[in-house]
Amino acid sequence: MLKKTPYRRKRLGQVFLRDAHVVADILQRAALAPDDTVLEIGPGRGIMTTALAERVQALYAIEIDPQYARPLQAHFASVGHVTIIEADARFYDYALLPSPLVVVANLPYSVGLAIVQRLLAFRQRLSRLVLMLQKEVATRLLAAPGDSAYGAVSVFFQYHAQLRHLLEVSRQAFTPVPAVDSSVIMMQPFATPPYLAPDERWLFRLVKSAFAHRRKTLRANLLAAFPQTLTRTMLAEIYTALTLTEHARAQELTLQHFVHLAQALAHLSTGMPAVPQDMNLDEGVC
Repeated sequence: MLKKTPYRRKRLGQVFLRDAHVVADILQRAALAPDDTVLEIGPGRGIMTTALAERVQALYAIEIDPQYARPLQAHFASVGHVTIIEADARFYDYALLPSPLVVVANLPYSVGLAIVQRLLAFRQRLSRLVLMLQKEVATRLLAAPGDSAYGAVSVFFQYHAQLRHLLEVSRQAFTPVPAVDSSVIMMQPFATPPYLAPDERWLFRLVKSAFAHRRKTLRANLLAAFPQTLTRTMLAEIYTALTLTEHARAQELTLQHFVHLAQALAHLSTGMPAVPQDMNLDEGVC
């Protein structure tokens, strides 16, 4: 680990893990094998990097900040199985790395979701992801239908991967001490989603529309999103087929419901503008 007192770029959401017991706890739950190839994101001062390097045959670490990337490159220059990459994890081409990869990451609070979304674009190359995120963000990813935290983000990530909670991490494990606690979760990408949507971009456009106004019914949100092509009569027929009530809200629907709803309304996607790969899934800014 780099010994120099850390400076911090607030805009990057940098907080640095300093508790070796937490590192050991995370690596134990990651269940790494000696022959694993690991990708670390956001090594910072290198406390996790050092521990990972002792356990696996190949380690790649991506760090955006040259003030940390370059000292780490120098520190590990003589360690042949460790490669430090100075790059932005939100835009990196992960096809450049060998596969399969196990991802271990203490993600910055401000761009954690964007990084995970980018990683999932390469999900066929990833065996599993062990991710430390802001607790509130992890809660949203793990939320089930009916939970107050359940939203478009939950549906998106649960469509692509099986998620489970691993452990909680106190804010006191970091320097500087942040205003929030963290959670560590495991994501295992599906080879094929359990409910496969023929058009994933249309599915997630529909999901975003469904959660646009959480206090409104699903029907109201959909009619507002597609006023020229969708009618109450059409929705009533689809609701009957899906056993939904007219008062149903988006947060009550399961992933299976959303996939079936997207299939039933697929004709609406004709002529719709493409949804960009980096679309903002945060229903709070819709």
